[in-house]
Amino acid sequence: MAAVAVGVLAVSGCATAGTAAVVNGDRITEQQLLTAVSQLNAAAPGAHLDNATALTLLLRAPFTRTVADGAGKGLSDSAVKAALRTDKLNTAAIDIVRTSDAFNPQNPAVLSQAEQMQVLQALQKADITLNPRYGKLDRQNFSVGAATPNWIKAIPAPAAQG
Repeated sequence: MAAVAVGVLAVSGCATAGTAAVVNGDRITEQQLLTAVSQLNAAAPGAHLDNATALTLLLRAPFTRTVADGAGKGLSDSAVKAALRTDKLNTAAIDIVRTSDAFNPQNPAVLSQAEQMQVLQALQKADITLNPRYGKLDRQNFSVGAATPNWIKAIPAPAAQG
């Protein structure tokens, strides 16, 4: 039984069961992720936040917060809670909102292009491990996308008849 557990952890790509991702040694648990998604969808019903988008924002969060705070554009926990009119947000939910806000061009305090590049450069140097259950990490733009299981084969589109 212990061998099965070790095998499952090795396949998952994350060192601990229940881990969604690890960023520079800091663990994002599946519970933190799922709770944040649930809380944010309850606070903003039209948002339709999914796990992949939330995890993308959580991967970017520590780097975004450093740059945003340094530029005087960071949001406090209380500002996030006030904007969503709820106190029922875990730390991950607050980080998701902060990160989303920093990259939102409709936000007056959006990060500049140079500041966004600082975030991406920090991400490029980061040690990130993603649980494949949540998709695949696109290291070009540091987003989580759905992974196609290796047993699904693409079917070519039929040639146009003419």
